[in-house]
Amino acid sequence: MKFKSPDKFNNLTPTAVAVFSTAFAIGLFVFIYLGFFSRYGADDYCFSGTLFKSDNILQATTTWYSNTSNRYTTMLLVGASEWFGRSAISFLPALAILSWLASLTWTLSHFSRKLKFPFPAVSGFALAAVIVFFSILEAPSRYQSLYWRSGMVTYFVPLIFFSYLIGFVLTETWREQKRPPLGQFLVPAWVGFGFFFAGGLSETTLAIQGGALGLSILAVWFFSPADGRKKSLPMLITALIASIIALVIIFIAPANAIRIDAFGPSPALLGVFSYSLIYAWDFMRETFKSLPTPTMMSLIAAVSLGVGLWKEESPLTNRKTFTLALIAIPLITYLLIFFSMLPSMYGQHTYPGARSLMASRSLMVSGLMGLGLTIGFGLRMGINKLTAGQKLSRLAPLLSFFLLLASSLYPLYTANKTMNELMPWYRSHAEIWDQRDAQIRQSVAAGETDLVVIQIDDMDGVMEYKENNWVNLCAAEFYGLNSLSAP
Repeated sequence: MKFKSPDKFNNLTPTAVAVFSTAFAIGLFVFIYLGFFSRYGADDYCFSGTLFKSDNILQATTTWYSNTSNRYTTMLLVGASEWFGRSAISFLPALAILSWLASLTWTLSHFSRKLKFPFPAVSGFALAAVIVFFSILEAPSRYQSLYWRSGMVTYFVPLIFFSYLIGFVLTETWREQKRPPLGQFLVPAWVGFGFFFAGGLSETTLAIQGGALGLSILAVWFFSPADGRKKSLPMLITALIASIIALVIIFIAPANAIRIDAFGPSPALLGVFSYSLIYAWDFMRETFKSLPTPTMMSLIAAVSLGVGLWKEESPLTNRKTFTLALIAIPLITYLLIFFSMLPSMYGQHTYPGARSLMASRSLMVSGLMGLGLTIGFGLRMGINKLTAGQKLSRLAPLLSFFLLLASSLYPLYTANKTMNELMPWYRSHAEIWDQRDAQIRQSVAAGETDLVVIQIDDMDGVMEYKENNWVNLCAAEFYGLNSLSAP
């Protein structure tokens, strides 16, 4: 007679997943809280100054595209934030983190349901919380990528769009009920619009989305059943066409002359591709070398979830699918990071700047999540096979329980460390900035047109105005002054 593991042991997993999810949510709350100390800096003044002197947001967008940057969507989002007043900039990081978490949870909940994970909504949230937490924790320049509005709109916001659009494409592909003719037209149109809008935020993320869509079309064409191809290919092809149009608009922007003057003509394509392949490998290797603890903890967290979310009927229990996942996930991660390196190599002849690596970091974290999840499934299958019909079969749910609880300690430890190390710095900078801002506004109200104010430190490389600094010009325009400087 075979021994059946008692329910009281199997029922430990939902509790452990709930604790695990709560711990990572607490870790994310710390990043959200720090965002309330965000203030204007560097390009933020230039964005807002252009907006203030324009008749409307569309005119500001055209001016920005023609004279400053080829990113045709950023001004629209910056303008939308200004509708809520200048203090809105302090709430944008919280909005960005919660939006990414929500869109990624929605997508991964559907993905969890497809993979037959237990309680898919909770599973989706747990997976999303881990990806968002470690992506922010390991960001090469967290302040510039998240807490500085100009960097956040350019490099962080695309992650929100991607998470939603991927989920939308997947749910439409898996949709059982056929849409009416109008819906069959509107769905690809909506997907195309979404990718076109996202494509105007950053060349880096546009390269990723174009490469990802190309790989997806190839995968669907060769590996998807006929019904899946019929549903997904119209959306994917429309999205790719929209991305190509976005690339053309970025490529022909008049503002590109500024880049050419600064960096010179672009190198040969062969050199761009070869160096980008090397840079992608270096980025992945450097991740393990420079961030060993968070990288390994993200992998352990993923393995813990894989052990806990295992279900016998999941497609990942199929040996062929399991093996394919182990091979495909690292390869796809490498290729997508390769795509992220192309724009910097083409436009600036160099390795990407820290803030532009935000998307690359999220790809690396997501790849490790997928790999760890698969390894966790394999570990659980091995334990089940070795202990089948024995009292030791209790070991699998108990191992899952303790792994998940142990993994929950790391975000709590990191949250405490982040608060102690960064909170004084962020708070101090915000207080000094607010005092100086109040002083400038009082002087402007009194009729002054030329000001010299106190100088404060740059925030993680985001430039403040000083003596003879380009930021001074944008800041003066922002406040409505003729000149503004700091000695």
